[in-house]
Amino acid sequence: MEVRNRGLVTALRYRGREGMWAWLLHRATGLGVLFFLIIHVIETAAVVYSPEFYDEALQIYKNPFFRFAELLIFFSVLFHAVNGSRIVIQDFWPYLMERQRQLTWAAGIVVLLVMVPVTWIMVAPVFGLAEEPGLERHLERCVERTQAPACLEVVE
Repeated sequence: MEVRNRGLVTALRYRGREGMWAWLLHRATGLGVLFFLIIHVIETAAVVYSPEFYDEALQIYKNPFFRFAELLIFFSVLFHAVNGSRIVIQDFWPYLMERQRQLTWAAGIVVLLVMVPVTWIMVAPVFGLAEEPGLERHLERCVERTQAPACLEVVE
């Protein structure tokens, strides 16, 4: 019996087409969401044990790198949900398995259509192309509470 050594390059050239890539991305986004949730629970729980650590973590999250990481998290949740819905639809209506390729492309298009405006909302403020969402309302609340120094920290 001959055993063939199949490497990563060979595996990526597999002609599974859309189904294989959707399967692979579904698993990767699921693991990504799980990893994020673990970090998020630990970081949020830190406010009870070390409020200073929590405050430092919030400052770190203002870094533009983390804005792109948030965008990746949003993509992961969105893709996992839309592709999972596609899988459920195919499970309930097996005759749609004949249309798996079209349904996979439809799920991809839905993800793309949602990602375009969300990407703009999340990334444009990093480059100064738009104002941070909710900034105006935050400043109004600060002024109402007469916390002017705290308001200026947010603007900077």
